[in-house]
Amino acid sequence: MLKTLTLVAALAFAAPASAQDKKITTADFAGTWNIEVMSHQIAMVIEPAEGNKVTATMMMMGRDTLLKGELVDRTLTLVGVKSEVTGTMPPEHGTPGHDHDVPPAAAASGGTPKPIIVTLQEDGTIAGEMMTTGGPVKWTGEKLRAKKKG
Repeated sequence: MLKTLTLVAALAFAAPASAQDKKITTADFAGTWNIEVMSHQIAMVIEPAEGNKVTATMMMMGRDTLLKGELVDRTLTLVGVKSEVTGTMPPEHGTPGHDHDVPPAAAASGGTPKPIIVTLQEDGTIAGEMMTTGGPVKWTGEKLRAKKKG
C-alpha cells in the first residue's frame, strides 16, 4: 500500500514538471494563426527557418507584411523585413497612418518600429504585444485547424 501511494505521488509531481520542461522550438509556432487585436482579426503565417529563426507573413486590411524573427525560450520576436534593393519597407507594407508604421512622435525622434512579441502559452495558443499608432496593444491568437473531410 505504501509503495503504491509513493508511486502515485511521484507520478503526480513528475507529470507537470515534464510538461514545463518541454523544449519549445520554432516548429511549435509553425502554421497559420488567427489573431484577435482590438476586435480585428489578423492572419499570421509562421514558417521555421534555420535554427531558432522564423519567417512570417502578417495579413491585415488587405496588406501582407513580411516579418523575420528569432525564438528565445517561449517567445518569438518579429520585425519587418526591409527591401534588399532600397533598404526600406516595400510600398505594400504600409502607408502613413497605418498601425504598423512608426508613430509620428517616434519618427520625429529618430525612433524605430518596435518588434512584435509572440509568446506560446501553456494551452497552445499565442499571446503578444505590438506597437500601433495609438501605443502598445496586447493580443491573443489561436492556430487555424484543418477542416475534417467527410
